[in-house]
Amino acid sequence: MTSHPDEPPAAAVERLHQALLAQPGNNDLRVEMAWAIRRMTEASLAITIYDVRVIASEQQRAMCREAATRILELAPWHDELPTFANGLLAEVESGGQWVWQSKPMAIALAVGAIVVGLGLVVTGGLTGDVVMVVVAAVLSSAALAGIILAFRRQNWQIAARAAAPVIQHPGI
Repeated sequence: MTSHPDEPPAAAVERLHQALLAQPGNNDLRVEMAWAIRRMTEASLAITIYDVRVIASEQQRAMCREAATRILELAPWHDELPTFANGLLAEVESGGQWVWQSKPMAIALAVGAIVVGLGLVVTGGLTGDVVMVVVAAVLSSAALAGIILAFRRQNWQIAARAAAPVIQHPGI
């Protein structure tokens, strides 16, 4: 099977997929398809002005995960392709780890929400005001949830936000 130099990567993947359906045991086609998937994946990522590829969206992360898995299925014996796929999987995996941003500020706000919430619960309990106890519990819980949502991000989101000012091509 010959490659077409002006063919978009996604079209090449589709063409090779159809050819591979007809000849599933053809190892040359399997390697060619794995290379086409690699090119399509690289073309879908964001590119900075420094020519660095960055995973900048959840859609790109999902595509990278799928592409790496498919490459490993197609050509696990190849020299270079499994290295690329395993590196891509490692990047997707490490990008999915959750980290705190501005951890001291998050802790201070959480402690404040807890202290105010407990203070209102105790006050409501001492005065016999059940509504105050319930409202204080709900509001302090909501405040803690809001703090977590505001201050925890996945690594890929932090990297994408840092790269945003220098991205020249957003990818898919």
